[in-house]
Formats: sequence, C-alpha cells, structure tokens
Amino acid sequence: MMDIRKILDSWSLGSIKNIKKAKMGVVNHNWIIETSSGNYVLRILPKGKKLKDLMFELKYIDILSKEGFGYQLPYALKTKKGDEIIKSGENYIWLYRFIEGHVKNSFGEEELKEMGKMMANYHRILEKISLKNGAGKSKPYVKDLILKETEGFKKSIFNQKKNKEDIIYLKEIEKLLPILEKLDSSKYGKLKQYPIHRDLNPENVLWQDKKLIGIVDFENVSMNEPLIKDLSIVLQLGCAKDGGRLNVSKARHFIKEYIKFRRISVEELRLLPSIITAAYIEDFNYAYWMLKNDPERAKLYRLKKYSNSAQWYWKNNDKISGVLLK
Repeated sequence: MMDIRKILDSWSLGSIKNIKKAKMGVVNHNWIIETSSGNYVLRILPKGKKLKDLMFELKYIDILSKEGFGYQLPYALKTKKGDEIIKSGENYIWLYRFIEGHVKNSFGEEELKEMGKMMANYHRILEKISLKNGAGKSKPYVKDLILKETEGFKKSIFNQKKNKEDIIYLKEIEKLLPILEKLDSSKYGKLKQYPIHRDLNPENVLWQDKKLIGIVDFENVSMNEPLIKDLSIVLQLGCAKDGGRLNVSKARHFIKEYIKFRRISVEELRLLPSIITAAYIEDFNYAYWMLKNDPERAKLYRLKKYSNSAQWYWKNNDKISGVLLK
C-alpha cells in the first residue's frame, strides 16, 4: 500500500486537508487531494506504463495548449526538485491541478454540439502539426492484439479450475471471434493515423452546466489510430441507450455538428459501426482481464453487456451506416 502523504511531500502544496480515491476510471488509480492551496489530482499509473510514453503525453498536452485548443487540460505540476514525474516502486506518478467541472453519464443535444465543435477543432490541430510518438501504425481494429490476448486467456482457463467469469468468457468469445475475423481491414487500414485521445468518453470530459470546459486522460496518445476512432468513442459511449445500443438520433446530431467544422468522408462514416464492433470486443477482453487482475473494480455483468453490444452493432452495421449518412 502506497503512503500517499509521503508521496505528496515531493510537491509544495501547503497543508493537506483531505485525500480520497477517485471513483471513476478503471485503469489508473487516481487520488483527489484537497489542500490549503487548492485541489489536485494525483495520478498513479499502471506498472507497465513506459516513461517515454508518459513524457510524450505531457508534451502533447503542452503542445495542444500552445496551438490554441481552448479547453482546460491536466498540466503536470513540477515537484520541489523541478521534476514533472516521480517514481514509487514500479509506478510512475504525476500531479495536476483539479479542473473544477462535472461529468455527465451521457450527452444531450447541447452537449453533443459542444463535443462536435471541440473534436473538429482538436482534429484540425492534429492534422496541422506533426506529433510523432514513435509507435508506428496500429493494425486495423487492433485485431492482432485482441487475438493474441484471447489465445492467452483461453490457455490460462484450460490450465485452471473454471470460475463463473471463465465459463461466460469462453461462451461469449466463441460468438465474437467469427465477427472479428470477418471485419474488413482494407479500407480502415488505409486511413492516415495520428496520436489521438482515443478515450473521449463521458468520464473524461468536464462541464460547467452545458458548456464543455476541460478534457482529461490523454494516456492513449502513445499509440496511433485514424481520427474517426475518436468519433466512434463518442458514438459508442456518449450516444448509447441502456444496454449499449446506439441512440441514432443523438448520433446523427453529433455527426452533423462535427462536419460543420471539419469534413468527413462517406467512406469514413460507413466504417464507424465496424470500428465500434471491434471496440466492444476489445472492451470485452479487457473486462475479463479486470476480473482476473483487479477484481475489486471489475464488474462481471460487463462481459455479457459488451458481447451483446458487439453482436448488435455487427448485425445492424448497414442500418446504422444508412442513418449516419442521411
């Protein structure tokens, strides 16, 4: 167990009033720090996080600000020694000033209007500047990664006594693998890739009333994907009905607002349902990993939810594309 107070001694924060663990997020362990000089977020990254990726993330945030992005961002605060990052055991840690806003579970039309404008501006900046993370191109739909993970999961299950989550995983993955294999990678693989946010879900967008004021959690910029992957996340998680199905009315409103500020091709729009299908399969695998490696925060119901959502998007691919193209 980390001594959070001892870690906080690395920064000049005044007197510590309260320390509480952030409830949101399923990857990092974040702490909300209330002090006499204001509130902060202490971000403790997973053990596997590479220092070069974190350094690129912090550089990326600074560049966005210099390019006039116009939203509050999580800038790393320097320690007493002038460092932005410290290390405790196997974890890299950094601190940023708390952004005073709130999150929304889903987006209404006004929020989607803000999201469309923000994302178009963000993508125009990425197209204008040359940001290199050294990662190269990602394979379309990260199919190779999902298949490799699946092989490892199945092997470990067969070498141990099966639990409830193992039985559900094996049953559902047999429905999902044929879908993953059928996804046509040719057109998606030809799109230019950028170091995108890749996780613009409602938990990472901050609001004051219906005005978008801040964006957090840029840790995925260490990998490259096409710009439309960002759009797919908003459709998948910000325009969803209960059960993970798409609210087509919201989806059309978001796309309509986005294209007011940045052009998107018909071919890209047609790819969105397939991108979301693959994303749900990826989420399904990650939900199983969480059950095995972080059971305190994992949720068993997510396995069937993500599997059902992937199957629904695959089954309704053409219908969804038709709605988005109207």
